[in-house]
Amino acid sequence: MKKRLALALSGLLLVAACATPAERAERRGAAQLNTQLGVNYARQGQYDLALEKLLKAADQDSEYAPAHSALAVIYQTRGDREAAEREFRKALALDGSDPTVKNNFGVFLCERGKPDEARRYFMDVAKDPRFAAPEQAWTNAGICIKKTDPEQAERDFREALRLKPDDRDALAQMAILSFARQDFLRTRAFLQRYDLKSRATPELLSIAARTEMALGDRDAARDYARRIVQEFPESKEAATFADWQP
Repeated sequence: MKKRLALALSGLLLVAACATPAERAERRGAAQLNTQLGVNYARQGQYDLALEKLLKAADQDSEYAPAHSALAVIYQTRGDREAAEREFRKALALDGSDPTVKNNFGVFLCERGKPDEARRYFMDVAKDPRFAAPEQAWTNAGICIKKTDPEQAERDFREALRLKPDDRDALAQMAILSFARQDFLRTRAFLQRYDLKSRATPELLSIAARTEMALGDRDAARDYARRIVQEFPESKEAATFADWQP
């Protein structure tokens, strides 16, 4: 049985090695089509169909890096970390120049508790002129290390804001850092720039309420507390602020 299996695999490899340029081009085209279909399904939240198409694409052309990078994201979304890391590394081995894949892999590594390796990828991305949003890479780098090195994290967030002064992710992170240091005036300033009226989260509204309380504006504190309860009734912050009386 083992000999038959080995012979069968050898035969498959021989066929692959002897493929003509036209056949390889046909496989690449099919892989590209199925990768795009898989990505489209993923965007619609249809992850089973996305996985099916992406696995087919990788089977059609195992050296098509975008199929592997898309597979990595799907596996990451489904919580299969080992498979995700395998596919990320496969994609980068095939095409180590794609800044989007590097950024996504950096996020993955950060979530897995590997901040040093993640930061190396983020710094590569931040310096790559092909990456349209370098401020995102700087913000990701700061988020990854803010618990262990808040000073460096602040420098990263400030670099993101230098590149894009209204970047909300970096503004939110600076507000969180300032609040942790009890620098309430800076916290208020960053939250004002973030603009909580048009986009808010329970965490930031909670920080805003406590900041205004610390600065003596009880009316503003109550308004933020009320918004938490009304806009995010299922959040843990809503339970905290339900009966809050500043």
